[in-house]
Amino acid sequence: MFDARRRQGLTVIGVRVIGAGLALVAQILAARMIGPEDFGRYSLLLVWLLLMGHGATVGTNQLICRFLAQYLEAGERHAAAGLLRAVFSVVACLAGSLALGAIGVLWLNPFGFDTAMVALGMIAFMAAPLLTLQDYLEAIARGMDKPTLGIAPAYVMRHLGLIVGLVGLLAMGESADAFTVMTLTIAGLAASCLIQYVLIRSHLNEALQGAAPSFGERRKWLRAAMPIALVDAAEVLFLNADVLILGLFLPPELVAFYFAATRLAQVLGYVPYGVSAVTAQRFAALSATGDRVGLQAMVRQAALISSTLTAIGALVLSILAAPLLSLFGDGFEAAALVVPLLCFGTVIRCLLGPGEDVLTMLGEERACSLSFMMALALNIALSFALVPLIGLYGAAIATAVSITMRSALMAYFGYRRLGIILPVGIPDSIGTAALKGNPS
Repeated sequence: MFDARRRQGLTVIGVRVIGAGLALVAQILAARMIGPEDFGRYSLLLVWLLLMGHGATVGTNQLICRFLAQYLEAGERHAAAGLLRAVFSVVACLAGSLALGAIGVLWLNPFGFDTAMVALGMIAFMAAPLLTLQDYLEAIARGMDKPTLGIAPAYVMRHLGLIVGLVGLLAMGESADAFTVMTLTIAGLAASCLIQYVLIRSHLNEALQGAAPSFGERRKWLRAAMPIALVDAAEVLFLNADVLILGLFLPPELVAFYFAATRLAQVLGYVPYGVSAVTAQRFAALSATGDRVGLQAMVRQAALISSTLTAIGALVLSILAAPLLSLFGDGFEAAALVVPLLCFGTVIRCLLGPGEDVLTMLGEERACSLSFMMALALNIALSFALVPLIGLYGAAIATAVSITMRSALMAYFGYRRLGIILPVGIPDSIGTAALKGNPS
């Protein structure tokens, strides 16, 4: 089983690495074509798009991964169909409402943005429901234990669309601006959603076998989703707070430099994500069958693989940061020292284990939510304190420190409440002793 999981995990990681490479190429092309100022504007609005699109899922991604895997394992197809119908209704309404609200605010323009910024925001906010839909489809693929079907279109086609569009403009001798790049980004997003749907549909139909939706466990879903929603909201804010706060204090050019550094460091984040895409639903399934030994073994393996790959990647990225950033254009290498700071946080996160997946898949959503909220508060406080003093480095330090705190808290809760050892290098015997007092 582990060999099959390892192959699947490496496949997902490979897809994410390819996607990261394509994303990097796309961002480099965009930065060189439109210049630092416009790239800074595009980056800021892209972060708002990500914030709204991912935020509108309100905890339902992990909910689908957890319960869909359990329902299909137990043959409860009616409950699985009901879960998917209920989740889609909620996220569709919320994403649409958020998009309309944001567009309305821009239309009134109480902040005095120029016309170009308003137009850029309008098109970005209109695309937020598409990003929410993509997250929904990806969660279904993960819940069916077919993560590649959800991940490959999202992280390959989306970036390919932008690359093809920009290369086409270059070939025709046309210029581009932030609005053009955002339009191409959204076109790639729409195409990837369509491909996701086509790939997933037949497998989902086979799994559900035409079962009528049953909503008998809707209270259970709601109780589970509420703390996960807090986690998701905190995570989305956590991932984007640095760029948003930088936008309050620094000019667009410096925001662009920092954003470019985060694109490099973000490559490392695809490793734990790829491992999570394969193992998260398995954590839930192993817990449901009572296989605690297998569960601990899979947790240990997931942490070891993530830590090893991210440590190697962090070293390479830190060494090559300056030349890689220079690919974005003149001046971008000023953010070279930001890259190792951001990489450090990701490595520590992996060394401390897959806390988020273990806690949410095994019913400790509230502990996970508390960890995220505390880390988010620390991140925002440190960012506001450090960014005015040391600029880009302040945002990077705040991010790394808060990631470390968040991961340490989740490792603590995983041990105290579940008896599961999350960090790399701690003997299983300690967890076995804890399990005698934590049979859950």
